[in-house]
Amino acid sequence: MENAMRETPTPTTKDFEFTGRAGEYFSIWIVNILLTILTLGIYSAWAKVRNKQYFYGNTHLDGNSFRYLAEPKQILKGRVIAAALFAVYYFSGLISPVATLITLGIIMLFMPAFVVMSMSFQARNSAYRNIRFNFDKNFRRSYLIFSFPVLLIGAYVGMTALYQSELLAAQQTGESDTGLLILFSLFPLLIMLLSPWWEYLLTSFKINHADFGTADFNFSASTRDYYKLYLKMFLVLMLAVIGYGIFSSIIAGIAGAISSSNTEPADRTPEVYMLIGFLFVLPLYFWMFAYMQTKKTNLIYGNITVDGHQLQSALKVWYMLYLYITNTIAIALSLGLLIPWARIRTARYRASVTSVQTDGDFDHFIAAQIENQSALGEEMGEVFDMDLGM
Repeated sequence: MENAMRETPTPTTKDFEFTGRAGEYFSIWIVNILLTILTLGIYSAWAKVRNKQYFYGNTHLDGNSFRYLAEPKQILKGRVIAAALFAVYYFSGLISPVATLITLGIIMLFMPAFVVMSMSFQARNSAYRNIRFNFDKNFRRSYLIFSFPVLLIGAYVGMTALYQSELLAAQQTGESDTGLLILFSLFPLLIMLLSPWWEYLLTSFKINHADFGTADFNFSASTRDYYKLYLKMFLVLMLAVIGYGIFSSIIAGIAGAISSSNTEPADRTPEVYMLIGFLFVLPLYFWMFAYMQTKKTNLIYGNITVDGHQLQSALKVWYMLYLYITNTIAIALSLGLLIPWARIRTARYRASVTSVQTDGDFDHFIAAQIENQSALGEEMGEVFDMDLGM
């Protein structure tokens, strides 16, 4: 019994660390921009590799950094394909609306496969301690997941085309078809209600089909977790809207009282509402963005395990809000020159609150993955992998 207790592995926490510096990254960033402009965008593939290599190489876990292994020519190949698809779609619009719909339909048909190939490319070209990540190209599952938004949006577009004449006639006569109004209002509502479920399916697909060496990633979150997150966001938003209505009414009343006391009264109510709206909406937007990004990151990372090793993220909403606001102000005042500084400080904070809770000996786990992957060799082909910027 005592021997068994002694052999029980002791969980330890391994913290991530980001060591990049704004000055170092600025030189990479500015050269990338200049060369991308001079080469009419061709150098963007090399620029992406340099960016990835810098951020990967400065992200450390347990004293070892990550590596980005992609070649710029591989990325350029994917971007040429993406540009060709966009060109076909653009010029089809010059022919006829029917040609545009057919082209868009063909692109949408291949979109799930492109997404899978892009995720596989990103995974296979990422490594830690010479162990590559991998992504199982499950095309069947990807088509099942992506069929939901495609069918729903397609049905909405089809209904719009089918009942377009009735809607135009109702608009001209001033009469409204209650049935059509209800039907068209239900579609956006249905999309909103099903969005958290679809986002869960997509995230679960990305994580559960990823591997580190031969160890599988597992995602333990549920659909309920996503709905709880969005419900909290919706309730806070409703409270904010009510607060805005009360506050703006008070300010507008004060402004009206001041204007009425002037010798030449002028109605400034619209300007007051616009100013209040701007001062209210902008901070609210920043807060909503910070809240969703923080809570979703913590939710996703907190439910990822790799062979028993648990990832953790402890981002704080208000600190992320502080970063977003100060980064935006700094970038605006510097005319974009402080973008590298903003990216570095954000990456440093994200890494500082991210960790891995290991299940026993972390070095033994890494050694096992090196051995297993060496035996696996290059059977995981990447012939059809590409980077389309997805």
